Amino acid sequence: MCGECCLGKGGVYLDRPGAEAAAGCMGLAFARFEELFLEREPSGLYSVASSPGPEGHCLLFRDGLCLVHPVKPPICRAWPRLRAIVTDPGAFLEAGGACPGLARLDFEGLSSEYRGGGRALPPRSFKAVLLAKARPSGVGPGGRGEG
Repeated sequence: MCGECCLGKGGVYLDRPGAEAAAGCMGLAFARFEELFLEREPSGLYSVASSPGPEGHCLLFRDGLCLVHPVKPPICRAWPRLRAIVTDPGAFLEAGGACPGLARLDFEGLSSEYRGGGRALPPRSFKAVLLAKARPSGVGPGGRGEG
């Protein structure tokens, strides 16, 4: 809960239902939440904006806490169980250098959950999962039906 993973811009996406849930969690109308915290992506998803300044924390992180913790974005819920971190010892060590919580874990212990199929690997891209969920069945990336 140090907020190191909440630094910087990019990679935190919400679909419309996720953004509406976050707005509700904060007691805000969706339009106001969007205005204050989100950037609309061409894909139709929303990215969470970061605050200006040298630290550049996620705008949903204040005073050491996530403002939407009960409904936080999928990638935030998954941390530190991201594909690269649970499959690549080098990525694990690099992430552990910036994350005090991850630094307390060991790679073998974390990755053993996924070896042997005991737990499904996280998706390669949480953004892709949200896009696929938002896309109507049978509609390809270009918006045309496939088949």
